[in-house]
Amino acid sequence: MRKIYFTPGPTELYPVVHEAIGEALAGHVCSINHRSSEFIDIYKHADKGLRELLGIPDGHRILFLSSATECMDRLVQNCVERNSQHFVNGSFAERFYRTSLELGRNAKAVKAEHGHGFEFESGYSFPEAEMICVTQNETSSGVAVPMERIYRLKQDNPDALLAIDIVTSAPYVKPDFSMVDAAFFSVQKGFGMPAGLGVLIANEKTAERAHKLKSKGVNIGSYHNLITLFEYADKFQNPETPNVLGIYLLGKVCGYLNEYGAEKMRTETEVKAAELYKAIENSPALKPLVRNPSDRSMTIVIADAGDRQKAVREELLKSGYVAGSGYGKFKDSEIRIANFPMHRVEDVNVISEILSSTT
Repeated sequence: MRKIYFTPGPTELYPVVHEAIGEALAGHVCSINHRSSEFIDIYKHADKGLRELLGIPDGHRILFLSSATECMDRLVQNCVERNSQHFVNGSFAERFYRTSLELGRNAKAVKAEHGHGFEFESGYSFPEAEMICVTQNETSSGVAVPMERIYRLKQDNPDALLAIDIVTSAPYVKPDFSMVDAAFFSVQKGFGMPAGLGVLIANEKTAERAHKLKSKGVNIGSYHNLITLFEYADKFQNPETPNVLGIYLLGKVCGYLNEYGAEKMRTETEVKAAELYKAIENSPALKPLVRNPSDRSMTIVIADAGDRQKAVREELLKSGYVAGSGYGKFKDSEIRIANFPMHRVEDVNVISEILSSTT
């Protein structure tokens, strides 16, 4: 029986990825020189497709790194001399916060309980913060921070850079990049690709900050500092030999989604999410982890299953669906169901029937 992965990442691959891998091998993509015109064309294709898909303006560079975790490192090291401010509502937001501490910065955090959002009504002011870091869609807890609330952070703190983790919300989420200085993701989630490529979208202000810190003698890293990355990105290259296959596949996925229709994809994501949440609410054995609907992720749907978690996941597996377990200490009590663009409506219908009938 074929398994269909509804895991938070790595997850199910797009059908176009299977085809594109074959094309890449036949076309010797994995063997071309990373300074060649062939590679520059691959970079340009991925750059153009991603800009169209997410509405990225020309002033922002698209940089290719090894992972989203490395993106956290590069942003803190290059943009923060002393003070960073973090919003922490799960393990991956915690990772961003800990990264800053481990790099010797004075990191501060606003924290929310597992499965809960933040109280934005009164606004937040951080006069000392050089960068505000928000995990827009927390993979471990299924909590999403509405983009309007993130934009308000920028409005209330115009002197601070704003960096957002969109690892499990891209390409569903489409940020207003006039309000966002940097955003990053990895490709093994919503882009349905093999792991091994991180994508950092950053504006000129981030590079200017890196130049400023370097001029003051701050260590901003070696070959993957933002200054060098920007210089090579302007030539559609990387400082080092990058994941050429990953960049090639990203261009293919973006091309497919743009042809399919980005807004159609986003609407379908919301429809599928609503069905999954309804099924969980209707089940006598399950309940949504995130109780407040306005805080719920559209792409990571989490059910609190208690001691029924293993049985429910096994029931899904009988029909060929691999759902994710909870994260960390919630591994055995929660079920994480990814709702990415490659996950078909027909399969969500079947999963919802199984969940709603769970006793």
